[in-house]
Amino acid sequence: MWYSGAMRMIEKPGLLPIKKLMEDPSVTEIMINGHDQVFVERSGRMELVPRVFLHPAQLDLLIDNLVVAVGRGVTARSPMVDLRMDDGSRVNICIPPVSLQGGTVTIRKFTKSVKTLSDLVLRGTLTERMAELLVLAVRAKLNLVFSGGTGSGKTTTLGILANHIGGGERVVVIEDTAELDLHLPHCVRLECKPPNIEGAGAIPLSDLLKNSLRMRPNRILVGEIRGEEAFEMIHAMTSGHDGSMGVLHASSPTHAMSRLELMLLSRGLAVPLWAIQKQLAASIDIVLQHETMADGVRRVTHITEVSRAENGQVVLEDLFAFDLAGYRADGQAVGGFVCSGAKPKFRKKLELVSSAARVETLLARGPA
Repeated sequence: MWYSGAMRMIEKPGLLPIKKLMEDPSVTEIMINGHDQVFVERSGRMELVPRVFLHPAQLDLLIDNLVVAVGRGVTARSPMVDLRMDDGSRVNICIPPVSLQGGTVTIRKFTKSVKTLSDLVLRGTLTERMAELLVLAVRAKLNLVFSGGTGSGKTTTLGILANHIGGGERVVVIEDTAELDLHLPHCVRLECKPPNIEGAGAIPLSDLLKNSLRMRPNRILVGEIRGEEAFEMIHAMTSGHDGSMGVLHASSPTHAMSRLELMLLSRGLAVPLWAIQKQLAASIDIVLQHETMADGVRRVTHITEVSRAENGQVVLEDLFAFDLAGYRADGQAVGGFVCSGAKPKFRKKLELVSSAARVETLLARGPA
């Protein structure tokens, strides 16, 4: 069973030390590194919070309350566990012997304040022009990959854009730990099943993705592409499931393509690299690169077209990028979003859901 709500969760005795942090809307992540060191993330920056736990037993009780509430266990034989609170917050727990400083708990709080593209624009994540283009991309059923580092906003952006999918489409959502905030009329959600305490019974992402192809989806959304499921995802994108989306950990659009190439090669496919690259170029339309910059702002630093495979590489073309000139004395970034003026291969698809003149305006070279 899951928590029935955030309020019930914070009333549990073991969670009282972090009650204020859980209720503080400015805190997006809580990182407990043993009982004597707790950090939080506020506005993209780390802050040390003193004296959260006064004794190691308080942290032990917190961990016990978290795992028992979801019917899980964490022991020396199985010292790591992921779980989800009922309010959508994600939790990772590690205990000795893998954690050398005692129990560690990382809580990524579910973001309630960022629900629309307007919210992202207000926070400087992207511009209105970029947002409008991405909505057209969703409506035109382009295949999107959301790339970036941990906590850079990939899943948030995917969830917001996914809510622009038409109501007449059947969407299958596959996640390792459910966290997407979706409001779709025809949506099936699948979540991976971890192994039991004996290490058996796991249902991985790749199995769910393979099964989803038999569920008559119009689109497939994958919470994170990280291994064998890459093949199934690319297969889905090229077999009538246009408009699919996936999240990938990568530091740049180029790195995202390299990671996908490696995932497909590691599957042992009896095909040359050039064929894999050609398949990637044919299946993925856009990479949205996310980054938490030094000023703490999460930005979509690149909207990049996956153009073609050529000369042993996947050719990428930036449509929008954040041009960083430096940082002010107060730490704020100096720069702005610019449009390259490139004409993507999927331009005609955009014009099917908008006017040619409007698409021309959105893709015009200059400040975005």
